[in-house]
Amino acid sequence: MTTIRILPEILSNQIAAGEVVQRPSSVVKELVENSIDAGSTSITIEAVRGGKSLIRVSDNGTGLLRDDALLSIERYATSKIFTKEDLFSISTMGFRGEALPSIASVSKFSLVTRTKESDIGTKIDIIGGKVRDVSDAGAPVGTMVEVKNLFFNTPARKKFLKSDNTETSHIADAISGMALGNSHIQFRLFLNNKLQKSFSSSDDLFQRSVGILGRDVADKLYKLEFSNAFITIHGYCSNPVVTRSTSSKIFLFVNNRLVYDRGLISAIFQGYKGRIMKGKFPLAVIFIDIAFDQVDVNVHPSKKEIKFFNAQRVYQVVSETIGNALFQEQQNIAVYSKAQTGFDMSQKKMIEKFEYSDEAFKPDKMDKVEQSSMDWPTGPGENKKSSVSGQAVQQKAPQTHKYASGGIKIIGQIMGTYILAETRDSLMLMDQHAAHERIVYENLKHRYQSLKVQSQNLAVPETLELNFKEADLLSSILDDLKALGMIIEPFGDTTFVVKAVPAIIDEKEIKPIIVEILETALVKKHGFSKEDWLDECLILMACHGAIRANLNLGQIEIAKLIADLEQCENPRHCPHGRPIMIFWTKNQIEKLFKRVV
Repeated sequence: MTTIRILPEILSNQIAAGEVVQRPSSVVKELVENSIDAGSTSITIEAVRGGKSLIRVSDNGTGLLRDDALLSIERYATSKIFTKEDLFSISTMGFRGEALPSIASVSKFSLVTRTKESDIGTKIDIIGGKVRDVSDAGAPVGTMVEVKNLFFNTPARKKFLKSDNTETSHIADAISGMALGNSHIQFRLFLNNKLQKSFSSSDDLFQRSVGILGRDVADKLYKLEFSNAFITIHGYCSNPVVTRSTSSKIFLFVNNRLVYDRGLISAIFQGYKGRIMKGKFPLAVIFIDIAFDQVDVNVHPSKKEIKFFNAQRVYQVVSETIGNALFQEQQNIAVYSKAQTGFDMSQKKMIEKFEYSDEAFKPDKMDKVEQSSMDWPTGPGENKKSSVSGQAVQQKAPQTHKYASGGIKIIGQIMGTYILAETRDSLMLMDQHAAHERIVYENLKHRYQSLKVQSQNLAVPETLELNFKEADLLSSILDDLKALGMIIEPFGDTTFVVKAVPAIIDEKEIKPIIVEILETALVKKHGFSKEDWLDECLILMACHGAIRANLNLGQIEIAKLIADLEQCENPRHCPHGRPIMIFWTKNQIEKLFKRVV
């Protein structure tokens, strides 16, 4: 007696439903994608109790003839592809021919459809995968699919559903994503018989983006544009000050298909590098248009996962497009910081524009520049060295400094940590550690790019005891680290010996730097290049070498710190992405004091 059997069709459809229909929002996604493929200009979605009791999707698309309607509920029946070549050049949302039979196998299912050429429509009723009735029906042109009592016949699946509110939230998110990708289509979402979302077909992409990301970010979205023969990118990304704790507000579209791709998320972070804090996510709506044969969407039945045939090229373009957009917006610092700061980013030699209130402190009266270490004075006063300027200050600092054209007036230091200054019509508060960290980081980076790396041998070599993963990773990057001035050699098993360190850092800091680099690389999903190692090392070196909080600074030191910061490529964020300065406009301050309403 044979032990191998062909599964009944209903059972195989229920198995397929386990992949295609994971929760009510999966049903909504599949049905709406069918409506989009049908050329609909208006789609209405209704859900009751998070889609557990009812999901109804109605459209004004092309509809189906009776024979096509009956075929549509058969597994692997589709109008989207016909040959194996079509599978590698998919231009439609759906194509697998699994969605409708899978949904029908785990619900009480009804389909009503009519084409404009037909006088009468067709209605098909299915319960648990079994066709119960096929009849004529009066219906408008288009298709309506009704799904009731989802998972009624698969209680093991039903018990894994979350609360009504949670499932409702997933449905709303799914509709928001598809509405973003199809701004030419009207979407209406009814939840528990109440209209919750309505997107007009007259919306442009910006209006849709604001409606979904939030109206409070309308003036904090930056336009993305790039195009060449290989790829086209457009959309919006947020000012780095606008972040979320998850990636839920990052919407990625490839050929108008809403997707999730870890590589693209990583590329977005690369574009924001040095501008956003670790653990925070920006807001973004990004469309990638690429030849259909350059992307594989047949990776998972959900069709949300994809593979690019030239992934690194795509990721690089996305990263550079975002980085360029942020850099361009940063030039208009009044808009970027949402306050008039008085800084002119086009000025490359701000230090030459100092206007001193005391004749004795003009640049030609000051002592010559000396080479200095990272040591800072313990407080303002005479005969102290400033590592920001590299100057030996022999005179007492004046009370007030101003930029002649920048219009900034230094008020002083507060809490031993923050620099307070007045601009043309705003109050600025700057974190001195974050500011100096940015300065040191960019100086180190320029030094490594233009000069030979200098190492200092350790009098007593340091040993590193690592686990197997860390040891394997460290072995593979020893040459890269050597290029940074870190000379490390294997010492048997998982032990290594540190023999020399970069001259710029204290030997006591080398162990935590190496361990932190290894830990960062181990959790990074898409590899760590030599440039990544360089950047991580320089960021850590800058952090360990920058001035700390609670260190008193004099007026000259503060002025030079601000001037040096304005020379940086990215003067608004420390290398870790934290903001360096924040602003309050005159209007905001007056509101706080109830002078205006």
